[in-house]
Amino acid sequence: MKIKCLLFMFFIWMPFCLKAQKKPLILERQLETIKKDPENSDALRFLCQYYLNKGDYSKTITYAEYMKNIADKTKNPSLYLYSYLYQGQAQMMSGREKVAKKNLNLSLELATKLNNDSLLCSVYGSLGLYAANIDTDYYRAIQWLYKGMALAQQNNYQQQYALLLGNLANIYYLKKDTAGIKYALESYELGHSLDDPYIIYTGAVNAAYMYFLMKQNEEAMKYIHEAEALMLENDFYDQAHTYNLFGNLLSDSGEYAQAIEYYKKAMKDKQAAQTSSIVYAHLGYARVLMKLKKYEEAILLLKQGIAISYARANAIHRNALYETLSACYEQLHQYHEALNSYKVFRLENDSLFNKDKERDLSEMRFRYDTERQENLIKQGKLDVMQKEQRIQQQTFILIIIVIVLGLLYYLYRRKNKLYLSIVKQNQEAIKRETALNRRIKELEQNGQPAPTPEKYAGSSLTDEKSLELFRALERIMREEKVYKDNTITKDKVAELLGTNRTYLSRIINEQSKLSFTHYINSFRIEEAIRLLSDPENDTPLKAISADLGFNSISTFYNLFQSAVGMTPSQYRNKVLELQKQQ
Repeated sequence: MKIKCLLFMFFIWMPFCLKAQKKPLILERQLETIKKDPENSDALRFLCQYYLNKGDYSKTITYAEYMKNIADKTKNPSLYLYSYLYQGQAQMMSGREKVAKKNLNLSLELATKLNNDSLLCSVYGSLGLYAANIDTDYYRAIQWLYKGMALAQQNNYQQQYALLLGNLANIYYLKKDTAGIKYALESYELGHSLDDPYIIYTGAVNAAYMYFLMKQNEEAMKYIHEAEALMLENDFYDQAHTYNLFGNLLSDSGEYAQAIEYYKKAMKDKQAAQTSSIVYAHLGYARVLMKLKKYEEAILLLKQGIAISYARANAIHRNALYETLSACYEQLHQYHEALNSYKVFRLENDSLFNKDKERDLSEMRFRYDTERQENLIKQGKLDVMQKEQRIQQQTFILIIIVIVLGLLYYLYRRKNKLYLSIVKQNQEAIKRETALNRRIKELEQNGQPAPTPEKYAGSSLTDEKSLELFRALERIMREEKVYKDNTITKDKVAELLGTNRTYLSRIINEQSKLSFTHYINSFRIEEAIRLLSDPENDTPLKAISADLGFNSISTFYNLFQSAVGMTPSQYRNKVLELQKQQ
């Protein structure tokens, strides 16, 4: 005995069906993977899911059993869990309800033991499917769905939560309870926020059915058109379910011919559609025929629907089939058949609904909504706390940045002030030196010898000669500026002074405490400072470096910065800045 499912929405383990043209390529790759690696668990899970979605339950069971054999070898509890779950789902849909229940219970036990909340959500959905489809117990189905939704919310499994919401909305539609609209719309909105076509599709279909139940057909038509576009674009499973609602809406508006076409289209989808959708198509078609007063044709369709319902052991819509059949017989004045059909209707209906169950369901829904509201409030408070923490962190970081920037600005100002002070001191020193040199020249022109430093007055003859030689060296440096020769050497300078290089090195060291190279470079840097201290001088730095005898501008830069504390370009900028301030 073969069973197809009550509701396509119950497939919470199926995020959405892949497009038909893409599936074979993926299937080929996974089959090739299995050939190369028979124990590849990912490929086995894919194949189980693929054949389950396609309705090939025997292959699903085959691969699920093979997965169990691998689990027996490897003692991998996760493989056991997947094996039990896929076997239970496929067995349930192929009419083996007892063994299906056994495997679903095993998967529930193992998922609970392993704390695998993701698969536990799927198990709860499957048990809800079993309760609604096999036991025709909507209340028990809703209980399983609420458990799954609570777990999905707790772990922030948004996709599974959205699908479970859709399942719950569909159960409420079957119960003719408009309270399901909030679940349908929440699922629909979550689908858009997740950008998930399948969740948007199921949410739109459920919302359309609920609006139809609420007699808001314009709203229903808006949602069902969106669902149809997604269904055709993605080749989703059980298209008969969507066509049935088109038929219902067109029938309500009096467009019977078009309604019949949609019902016929749904009835043709026997292989791909679920049993409940096929049965519902027979019911909707029969109701249109009743409106057209074609009672005998309607009775034939209703009996076909009842036969399919019993053949596939699916009681969904069976009560409505008998109720409509009783009404048809009554219109034909066949009261005995009408009464018998009505008795069956009452029997079927009482098995689905009773006051105690309705009261329990109301209490359960109240508890769920209360807990959900409390969770939303807690989440809101948590969000506020997190937002406040982020603001505090950002404020702290901002304060640190302001302090660092303030400190950097202070250091910059202080350094800038220091640089300006250095420039000013150098400019004043250059002015004093220029004035002193001018005074010395005036004295020499008047026949007065330049004053001799007091510390050399009592020097010995040797010291006097050394001092005289050093003065001669200073003169050719300052007046003849021999340091500008970039090929200058000790030998050249010694020759100019009429002495030897050894004696020259000794007097430079004794009088200046510098080596020959440092002594020469000191004049070069001194001249560079003099040139750059003039704000009117705009000679390029490279030209100044070469003119002063440096063989590379990098050497010039390094020696200048070492002596002055800033680079030549910085020094020039500070000179210009100081000029503006004056």
